[in-house]
Amino acid sequence: MNRFVYLDNNATTKLSERVKEKIKPYLDLQFGNPSNLYNFGKQVKQEINNAREEVAKFINCKAENIIFTSGGSEGNCAAINSAIKQLPNKKKIITTKVEHASILEYCKLLEKQGYNVVYLNVNNKGELDLGSLEKELDENVACVSIQFANNETGIIFDIEKIKKIIEAKKKQFDFVWHMDCVQALSKVPLDMQMLNADICSFSGHKIHAPKGCGFMYIKQPNTFIPLIAGHQENNLRGGTENVIGILAIGESIKEIRENFDKNLNTMINIHGYLEEELEKIKCITINAKSSPRLQNTTSITFSNTNGNEIMFALERYGICVSTGSACNSQSSEPSYVLRAMNLTKPENVVRISINEMTIKSQIDYFIENLKLCIKE
Repeated sequence: MNRFVYLDNNATTKLSERVKEKIKPYLDLQFGNPSNLYNFGKQVKQEINNAREEVAKFINCKAENIIFTSGGSEGNCAAINSAIKQLPNKKKIITTKVEHASILEYCKLLEKQGYNVVYLNVNNKGELDLGSLEKELDENVACVSIQFANNETGIIFDIEKIKKIIEAKKKQFDFVWHMDCVQALSKVPLDMQMLNADICSFSGHKIHAPKGCGFMYIKQPNTFIPLIAGHQENNLRGGTENVIGILAIGESIKEIRENFDKNLNTMINIHGYLEEELEKIKCITINAKSSPRLQNTTSITFSNTNGNEIMFALERYGICVSTGSACNSQSSEPSYVLRAMNLTKPENVVRISINEMTIKSQIDYFIENLKLCIKE
């Protein structure tokens, strides 16, 4: 029987054992609504507040700067929605051609409503066109939305240079700076005071919590305009709280914080070993190898083999990889991220994404069977 080796952690992650233990009581006995005034609900509310404190501690902000959401896509859309509602007379949005699909699809809707959306280019190393960013920032801009790290390639934008440009322009113009930090969470240190963005969005299922939960950092909660109205989350996000998801995020963040350095070193070592082995295969090129990347993500191009064919062939050996973002997996077209980078054969790309639990023997099994698939 084939082994099962999961190498698609940018798509989703497995629940950790600590998270499972944390949420068990809330699947059964402790099912109270946190908005209730009696103790059965208030006890749940206190656990939510504890989770909020854990998140705030990890990314260096105050608990009141954190609201819980249904995930990264909601956070991305809520950030842009708040910006355009805060600044209704400004009709320009700046983003990039390689953002998450939730950003790009929402921007398409806004274009139909008369907004001017500027999509910044990247080069074949995945580097952002900072000259265009500086040029396009003017008095008409309501929102700038730029990701921290790309979910398909792992490429990390030059955040310090972006920050310098944006902070200089903010002295002249009023606009909202949003960052999609979904893929960066748990893989790089994130400090909201140092980053200084207005809003950041995060997802739970990328960090061993369940799907359908996430959170946002909001620098100035008093200016935020909700996407979903309601009294929950300090009047910033309505709807009965996803208790299971929120408590899972809190426990997962706590576990990540306690083991951050160890886990990062583990990923660095395994990721380095993975790429050393991949480079021994002549028909493979590692995309944007010299660019700053997350230490868990590798995008590779095959010289003469379709990425989907490799992906499905590997599945027969119990190995999971992907050809791009899970959000676009239903499309037969090559990834828009890879096309934006002007890669010569975007249809021949496969993404491998490990996590801190990936071990050397799994990489060996993957490499061994990848060679068989290429021959096939």
